[in-house]
Amino acid sequence: MALIVQKYGGTSLADPERIKAIARRVVEEHRKGHQLVVVVSAMGDTTDRLVELAHQVSKNPPRREMDMLLSVGERISIALLAMAISDLGVQAISFTGSQVGIITDTRHTEARILEVRAHRIREELDRGKIVIVAGFQGVSINKEITTLGRGGSDTTAVALAAALQADRCELMKDVDGIFVAEPRLVPNVQLNPRLSYDEMIEMANLGAGVLKTESVEVAKHYRVKVAVGNSFTGRIGTIITDKSLDSSAVRGIVGQKELAWIRLPLPEPPAAHLHQLNQQLVEARVKMQHFSLTDGAVWLAFHRRFLPDFNRCLQASPLLSRLNLKPQVDETSGMVAIIGTGLNFNSETAGRVFQALENLSCPTENLQVSELKITFRLPASRVDPTIQFLYQQLLERTSCED
Repeated sequence: MALIVQKYGGTSLADPERIKAIARRVVEEHRKGHQLVVVVSAMGDTTDRLVELAHQVSKNPPRREMDMLLSVGERISIALLAMAISDLGVQAISFTGSQVGIITDTRHTEARILEVRAHRIREELDRGKIVIVAGFQGVSINKEITTLGRGGSDTTAVALAAALQADRCELMKDVDGIFVAEPRLVPNVQLNPRLSYDEMIEMANLGAGVLKTESVEVAKHYRVKVAVGNSFTGRIGTIITDKSLDSSAVRGIVGQKELAWIRLPLPEPPAAHLHQLNQQLVEARVKMQHFSLTDGAVWLAFHRRFLPDFNRCLQASPLLSRLNLKPQVDETSGMVAIIGTGLNFNSETAGRVFQALENLSCPTENLQVSELKITFRLPASRVDPTIQFLYQQLLERTSCED
């Protein structure tokens, strides 16, 4: 008998028929003798509609009230799925994040999980019930309802799997697994059967939208075996563990278009100013995509939505605000990243990447190379064509040569 945590996204729960189909699959697993904890998202586009509704009544909705509103979507899903399972003759019980002890910090709409107190889940599993848990939400240390941000249901599932010491965590999506590139850009794109935690973290952070970065970070920390599969077919396509399939390969080619690139001149010595800037950015949770120091200036890249937070950071530090720094902002450039293992500068794989970049029809800037990734800046309009070109050069051509 295994203890399995499954997560189903909003697409797979979009209407009553799909909810009943998921109920049948969950009951089938339960009747094999497994204990099941099922984490669910809000139905279909419920969250988007709630966000739209909030902005219809308020120009700037308070974040606390947004959490109160958005947490409703998952509560609908858990109740309906529990009802559908009960109709199949199996006992099920639904819980909100706060009811199962998902404790978070105090940051509304982007909270981080601090602790999971899974006593109620264990009690109900021991009674033979299937436990349904609302994803994406918890309760703060100040006893306020909080949400975990987009993709937060994945984080909920992985955190519960860690707390329960589950045998595996299955994140069921509307895709077959983690592809090397976006399928809408590359026909017949390769599927990654196995990824390391570090490879998946880089892919998620640099533009692959299947999993949220925080969910994989939690999985890595607690060594949770994660399976990513298709919620409609039940097929598992990708396994994420501490080891990749082989030692040197391209795992992902991903891109981002909606970035703000910042060049921030810093007076000498830059280290003290960088320390102040880093402290402010960490506190504001600005998710950095690029950071480098060159010629007395720091280059930063992050999603455009963080630009107001960045500007506030410059004013929040007494040292930085006195300098009256003048950042140069570019919102027309994007980023492409090649992710894999063994991409260090001297590797054969990196050599193939550099050869492909030499043949690109557009300039590349802010090139960075590490063991796990090669990233560069280019015009946002060239991101998609560049991903297609690099896939053809690095994977299709290699397959033909083999």
